[in-house]
Amino acid sequence: MAARVSTRVSIAWSGTEPIEDTDTLVLTIDGYSLDLRVFIDGKDKGSIDWSTVAHVGEIEGSTKENPKLRWDHIIDSRPETDMPDQGVFETLLNGNVTETGTMFNPKTNLYEPYVETWRRKQLPAGQPYFVIQSKQEDVQAYIGRVGNYALGLAKDPDGRYYACRDELVEGESKWKRIYEFGQVGRYLPELPVDVTQEWSRGKTIELGGSAWEIKTIGKL
Repeated sequence: MAARVSTRVSIAWSGTEPIEDTDTLVLTIDGYSLDLRVFIDGKDKGSIDWSTVAHVGEIEGSTKENPKLRWDHIIDSRPETDMPDQGVFETLLNGNVTETGTMFNPKTNLYEPYVETWRRKQLPAGQPYFVIQSKQEDVQAYIGRVGNYALGLAKDPDGRYYACRDELVEGESKWKRIYEFGQVGRYLPELPVDVTQEWSRGKTIELGGSAWEIKTIGKL
């Protein structure tokens, strides 16, 4: 599939019982990954756990039954590290997918083995998907959409991170803002509901008064 929407069901650190203390949405679109994880419990409730824009692809050892993927970060809400971001996937009988690997646990400040369980959303055929990149020189900003889900993620030269998550309201032609972090209007304009025929890969469009390049576009 060229594009998909994933939500996290749970995470288990270092063999402990699975929990879910975030509302996590990941858009995977033609080799791009846009990821926003927001704490929904605990002392950090309402803040970003982790957010990235990355190039994603298979690496050595990947198989059809157990894909092994690596995410090379373009922007990251956390400080950069030398630890590779990669995981091995397995599809469960109920259709969910587990991801196994090692990553930073913000609660212990340690890199720990983890098992994440993901659910892929079932989306109607024919819905649009795309990734666009800002051409402004003072920011790295990306907006991705798959069907009724959209993420906007950006980082300025001073390291400030901006993020928003929108969903189309069922039966209405408007976006609903689910989360917003930072003064997103400066770098992350609201998307139009409809994708015009003039949008095509590699084309520069104007959005919110600034130029954006269409990195990839298509229909489910």
